Amino acid sequence: MDDKWFRAQQKKAGITADQIAATLGRDRSVVSKILHGHQRMTLEWAQAFADALGTDVATILEKAGAARPATARQLAPGFAESDAAPFLAREGDPTAQIAHALGASRPGIDLWQIRNRAMALGGLLAGDMMLVDTHASERCAPGDTVIAQVYNHATASAITLIRRYEPPVLVAASCDPADQRVHIVDGANVVIRGKVIASWRV
Repeated sequence: MDDKWFRAQQKKAGITADQIAATLGRDRSVVSKILHGHQRMTLEWAQAFADALGTDVATILEKAGAARPATARQLAPGFAESDAAPFLAREGDPTAQIAHALGASRPGIDLWQIRNRAMALGGLLAGDMMLVDTHASERCAPGDTVIAQVYNHATASAITLIRRYEPPVLVAASCDPADQRVHIVDGANVVIRGKVIASWRV
């Protein structure tokens, strides 16, 4: 773990451990444990660090000692293909103000940004912001829009999807054939991570 590199990048980006932890609805102590080598850098955390520090997942995995450079480059694409990603709004940013007004200050409420058109027919477009309630991940009802992760255990990678939950499956709201695959929520290979509770266009 190259903790000096991470701290230098945090200082350069003007980002605190609290802000990085907040993207996943966790306490800053988790970030501290990762930086001190007491907790493993997962792909999910690597994405949070990458978004916060303005770099790519492969670099984060490499600097964390979680993967050799060549392996890190192979693992990273899973997140690059994700439908949505945590969004770190700067203090005073209108996006942060809107998120706060809609409840982002509550524990477990995370700010995300949509990256593609997988839910375009449901009114959610690339670039839209949304709040995700991670505490509601096990209480989603039919028709809810959710954030889910699909794991590939063979390659140790994952992609993040935004889909409509129609138990026991996740379905897209898109005309794009690439989005038409139905994913069965099994709690192991496909896991719901949160429920979308608000969205807005910037």
